[in-house]
Amino acid sequence: MSTNYIVIEDWHILTEAEAIEVAVDRHGEDETTSVAYCALETWGDRGDPEYRFWFGLFLKLIQREHVGWA
Repeated sequence: MSTNYIVIEDWHILTEAEAIEVAVDRHGEDETTSVAYCALETWGDRGDPEYRFWFGLFLKLIQREHVGWA
């Protein structure tokens, strides 16, 4: 079930920092929320490389926020 919908053009050439910046520009939220929105927009085919990119970046941001949290 592929949506064949690209959230951000040329997402595959962006660094993680650039992708976060683009996501925030697009959604106007904090970094984690904006990246989550991008992942949700591509959701539908978990095997889709764009979905895996945005979801993986979201997981990294979540882990970064919880470093040192018990």
